[in-house]
Amino acid sequence: MFRFGLKSLTLGSMVALTTATTALAQVPIVQDLQLAPAKNFNCGSHLRTYVVRSLNNRQGFGIRCVKLSEGKPGTRIPRLAWYGEGNWGGTTYRHVGQAIYQGSILVGSASDIHGNGEGFNGNFPGNLNVQVFGGGAAIRVTGAWNEEWRLVNSTNYSPLPRPTTCGGYFDQYQVSDLSDNRNGDGLRCVLRVGLKNTTWFGNGNWEGTTYSHLGTRSFNGYGAGDICGTKFGSFCNNFAWGSLKLKLVPGGIDVTGAWNEKWR
Repeated sequence: MFRFGLKSLTLGSMVALTTATTALAQVPIVQDLQLAPAKNFNCGSHLRTYVVRSLNNRQGFGIRCVKLSEGKPGTRIPRLAWYGEGNWGGTTYRHVGQAIYQGSILVGSASDIHGNGEGFNGNFPGNLNVQVFGGGAAIRVTGAWNEEWRLVNSTNYSPLPRPTTCGGYFDQYQVSDLSDNRNGDGLRCVLRVGLKNTTWFGNGNWEGTTYSHLGTRSFNGYGAGDICGTKFGSFCNNFAWGSLKLKLVPGGIDVTGAWNEKWR
């Protein structure tokens, strides 16, 4: 993917989250949601970083890298998409998810990435209830899950090793340069659940420099933000809505615009 010449979106342009109904606003939320002091991990400047705690006292810790979109009731646009990883009870997990309105309710779907040493291998097709509080200071996910995400600047966390396979719940693609001009390769894990061909996690390298990113779409089209730093990768760019063009072709997807990629 081309990683220059695009103006990054500011975080402030993405934080206009509101609850869907008055009922949601009345749900009690955990207090003390101030940003935590800077430590050693965050998702990069183009995604929001959350830490996770169980609402039923399950032991474990994890992070969520969240990309906010423009979905609202009556549309098929995600309100948010995320990449998450961590451990519950000492067993590691990694997943990708998205939340889309159904009526006035924000319904989440997610799938575990599996085959890289992760202990969990679950699929969650529309059985996650997602509530957003305080302009995004907290996100509560109930239903098949029972957890709360708290917004932080950064946190003490050591990421899992970079994945090399998606597992059985994704459309998995290997990546090369569409014009065969650049050396590199990569992995794309595209969600099937929720709304197919909408949200994906990707990683790889171009000319030996590593990257990871989270992509989804909004009203103007597809965009993506790099998950950068620590083990995720060195590139740290943002790709505005509509800057990425995804075209289904026999055997995969061609990506043009800000990127020039062949997913097969």
